[in-house]
Amino acid sequence: MARLTNEIERIKNLQNMDLSDSNTRQEIFSLLETLLGIIIELQQENQELKDEINRLKGEQGKPNIKPKKPTVDVTAKKGQLDTGTKKPWVKGSKNDKVQIDRVETIHLDTTALPPDVEFKGYEEKLVQNILIKTDNVLYKLEKYYSSSERKTYIAEVDESIRSTEFGAETKALISCLYYENRVTENKIASFLNANGLSISEGTISNILIKDQSKVLTKIKQEILEAGLRSSVYQQIDDTGMKIAGQNAYATIVCNEKYSAFFINTSKSRETVKSFLTAFLASLFIVLVGDDAPQFKKIAKLFALCWVHEERHYKKLVPVLDCHRAELDRVRGQIWVYYEKLKKYKAHPTEQKKSELWVEFDDIFGQEIGYDALNKRLSLTMEKKAELLVVLDYPQVPLHNNLSENGVREIVMKRKISGGVETSDGVKAWENNMSILGTCRKLRVSFYDFMIGVFSKKMIIDLPGLIQ
Repeated sequence: MARLTNEIERIKNLQNMDLSDSNTRQEIFSLLETLLGIIIELQQENQELKDEINRLKGEQGKPNIKPKKPTVDVTAKKGQLDTGTKKPWVKGSKNDKVQIDRVETIHLDTTALPPDVEFKGYEEKLVQNILIKTDNVLYKLEKYYSSSERKTYIAEVDESIRSTEFGAETKALISCLYYENRVTENKIASFLNANGLSISEGTISNILIKDQSKVLTKIKQEILEAGLRSSVYQQIDDTGMKIAGQNAYATIVCNEKYSAFFINTSKSRETVKSFLTAFLASLFIVLVGDDAPQFKKIAKLFALCWVHEERHYKKLVPVLDCHRAELDRVRGQIWVYYEKLKKYKAHPTEQKKSELWVEFDDIFGQEIGYDALNKRLSLTMEKKAELLVVLDYPQVPLHNNLSENGVREIVMKRKISGGVETSDGVKAWENNMSILGTCRKLRVSFYDFMIGVFSKKMIIDLPGLIQ
């Protein structure tokens, strides 16, 4: 209401202005744009209220039919930030990627061929195949009895299977199916039982949540410490979560070499500090994120994501052609400036640093006869220091895509599983999703790593691979 009152005062002021003056014309256009925006917002709010009334009456509201996504490539449009160099796709050879388990030579019957044929080597044909078969072992443990000691001596199996009915490979497969491939517990049980094992959903749940929990927690903590030491910057993002049906939040801290997840009932700054502060002072300087307040005032410096900032401009929908042209022009300037920042990152100099610092003011300090755009430019200007951390630390990324993409993994898992129910489940998700994310970045097989965990014969030093 206060906003509308302000616009009414602007309308009244028009009475005393020279309508032939270009500044008055600009003011009229700006006012029309603002009033149209208010009308659109009121229409949307009115429709939402109608839908809510219908829902309370047990009726259906207006269907939310989303437009189809474009099938053409729109990434190169003017005004859209490029966050990386796109390389042309080239089909590679399967033989370079596939592990060869055995080689068979197929001989040619030469008896019916001309007598002058000469051997010219081999043509190669690669056939990929996976065998799904059981390896159920009945161990016969030798047993001896000493009558003098009245004591029985029994041979022992390997430590990894002393207190379990399932081998390390089976447990690793269960973890891989659940965490990496998002298969539900009941579907895992169905698959394993159909292929020769006898295992319950309860046992699968215990393997996923409780088996080697302390070891996995230790590995996750070592990954975090190694990751925080590995770079001058870290990236952060969060998403909604459910714990026993209650609202919670999953936070990712990461860089190019690792990922670490934390699940809490709060996403406040104090919560973020609780799992980072112990390491912050000496391990990294810059935290990169979106404009969420809980991520600020944690590290020495906070760097804002340019992609998130540019989205604010993309959301502006001017009605008048003159304002649409101004928005396109400004977004084009932002895009060009972003490209200059990318080049600066590759070859930083003091001269370029000074030029970019001044050019920021030229773009975001300009006055335009479009109120919404002017307000947006002013808001960006207030974030200058956070958007230009890269000038002092060129290794810091310009966007937060790494953490934003990383947190999607837990979003997809959440959509399928609906969340976790217990504190043990929270810890299991944190540990396994952290290890999975790190394995992918280091190009380590999650399945192979988990075999080492469950066999108690760790071969891959995952934290040690983070440099």
